[in-house]
Amino acid sequence: MALELFVVSDFTGETAEHVARAAASQFGAKKAELRRFRYVNNDERGREVLEEALRSQAVIICTLVDHALRRWFVEEAEKLNLPIVDILGPILKILENRLGCPPLETPGLLRRLDEEYFRRVKAVEFAIKCDDGRGAELYEEADLVILGVSRTSKTPLSMYLAHKGVMVANIPLVPEADPPKGLFDLPPERVIGLTINTEKLSSIRKERLRILGLDADLSNYAQPERLERELDFSVAIMRRVGCKIFDVTNRAIEEVAQEVLDYLRV
Repeated sequence: MALELFVVSDFTGETAEHVARAAASQFGAKKAELRRFRYVNNDERGREVLEEALRSQAVIICTLVDHALRRWFVEEAEKLNLPIVDILGPILKILENRLGCPPLETPGLLRRLDEEYFRRVKAVEFAIKCDDGRGAELYEEADLVILGVSRTSKTPLSMYLAHKGVMVANIPLVPEADPPKGLFDLPPERVIGLTINTEKLSSIRKERLRILGLDADLSNYAQPERLERELDFSVAIMRRVGCKIFDVTNRAIEEVAQEVLDYLRV
């Protein structure tokens, strides 16, 4: 049977869960099973969790910010010979000693719904509305508009940047369709282009066709001649806009995103 890991928190337990999953992953799949106990904020609820852990002979991983509750919970677990990992306790103690002041002991501060949080939510909603050429009427509100041919990671990059609070729209470029007229009225510093070498793009598109159950040899979608035409067309549009162009060949989304963020801060 799998070892049970009890994730115990006085809020949502995301921190403890991430740590537990990271540790459990080192032992392969199905070796450990997580059970979550959220909003454990009093002795009565804590006692219920400990009794359940004792019956299951579980390992407890907790993130309790209230000092008195945390100390009581850890001591009770040790009395029952239950293995327990107190994630926050040692860190809070060190910070308290070095900073010379006690912690606030307020659950959920990390996830408080503040202005920054709502800004990110708004940006994600905007990216969804303006994905793949949609929402042209909203482009003027965008912090950034991304151009590129199919399979240059426009959507993943848009969503990554949106989670950083950037309002992003993306537009696919194909020779058979004119780009939105409003594109050329945007300030070029608010537009970027993504390009990629033909060989890599062909490989990506062939894999996409394979996943869809289609024969890449029978499709124009991944043929070098077609790709060169698309890429030449896209670069011509980007130069007409006057935007910065990023080569995404063999590069991770995170790497490209960081360069784009650095560019936007200039």
